[in-house]
Amino acid sequence: MNAAQSSLPSIGVLGSGPVGQGIAELLSRAEYSVSLGTRQPNSAKLDRMPFQVERTTFEHAARADCVFLAVLHSASRNLVTSLRDELEGKLLVDTDNAWLPGHARAAGLNGSLTEGSWMAQLLPAVRVTRAFSHIDWDKLVPAATHQPETWAVGYAADDPHTAQELETLIRAMHYLPYLIGTLAESAAIDVGGVLWPGMYTPARMRAVLGGMA
Repeated sequence: MNAAQSSLPSIGVLGSGPVGQGIAELLSRAEYSVSLGTRQPNSAKLDRMPFQVERTTFEHAARADCVFLAVLHSASRNLVTSLRDELEGKLLVDTDNAWLPGHARAAGLNGSLTEGSWMAQLLPAVRVTRAFSHIDWDKLVPAATHQPETWAVGYAADDPHTAQELETLIRAMHYLPYLIGTLAESAAIDVGGVLWPGMYTPARMRAVLGGMA
């Protein structure tokens, strides 16, 4: 670990699919110490990851200072509830989407319950936030690397301190943070929301959200 990494919070990413890999890559490039939690740490599909990213178990990744959740929605409930002790008190960034048929209904998600609120109910002792859920996985890394500081990430958080922490991580990934509101107000970045799925500049995101009024 270099001097820059030692002054930054460690990052755990739960999930080794394209979203999890993209988040791990961008934060590793920003000199964060990143652990990628997966059931198959030796999988060949992870060979493209920067060598600095540690491939490890979900349990180990969840011990990091800040944790990103990027697994299939059908697996998220069992995974996070099994890691409650490791996640307690930490910033958790939920990027998941119940986009596959039946996943939203199975989770109990509906027009009155956002993904962020659902996750916060599962983890009452964790500082749950929402971000990156409206960005397609195949654009996550290219947009940040080819057009840095151009695209907005809509995010939701329930208190100013947590929001500030998340903003720092979003900026480190070369995106521009845009506060949508609280978790209960974050339907815009859920499946079927007005911002999902899409890439927006801050001005365009403001205009789209303003049209909801």
